[in-house]
Amino acid sequence: MISFEDAGIETQGHKFGLPELPIPSTSHMKHRYDPVVQQVTNLLMKDGKLSVAQRNMAMILNHLRTASSPIINPTRPLIPGAPPPSHLPLNPILYLTLAIDSVAPLVRIRSQKGAAGGGVALQIPVPLGLRQRRRQAVLWILDAASKRRNRGSGRGGFAQKVAEELISVVEGNSGVWDRRGGVHKLGVSARSNLLSNNRRR
Repeated sequence: MISFEDAGIETQGHKFGLPELPIPSTSHMKHRYDPVVQQVTNLLMKDGKLSVAQRNMAMILNHLRTASSPIINPTRPLIPGAPPPSHLPLNPILYLTLAIDSVAPLVRIRSQKGAAGGGVALQIPVPLGLRQRRRQAVLWILDAASKRRNRGSGRGGFAQKVAEELISVVEGNSGVWDRRGGVHKLGVSARSNLLSNNRRR
């Protein structure tokens, strides 16, 4: 690592020492948050109110940190390499990432008109990238959280519902698992449409 002294730059007159070079990527002001936290915060934001979304994100992480350890459902396992359930509340960002990545769909179903001939639409599975998968999973989680019953009043009610839905996802009790399974089932059954679509081209 290069220091300012080695580069011949004097540090006299500075109240605090100059940072060491190269500056790490996490020290950038616009990229100081975890990518998953940043993406979820942007999806939480409404009407451009970023400060409200950041406050809700902080409440969600605090609720995950103070919640008890989840009980994993063996019929709905999490992604490989997941830490033990007792370790999840110690790292709420990992808790959030694990819940999102576990229910993130691998494909989306695109309806292409006229692909089957005669104006009949074909269901064609399209693979998704990492950010696209996470975005779809977060939208499903937010939709399921909005249907939950309020447990109290105040500005932290929505954040609490989202956190409870994330815990429900990790425990395998959320309806988001069924939505993910339905998309994957339809994608597997529509694999043959890829071949018929290529032949017509």
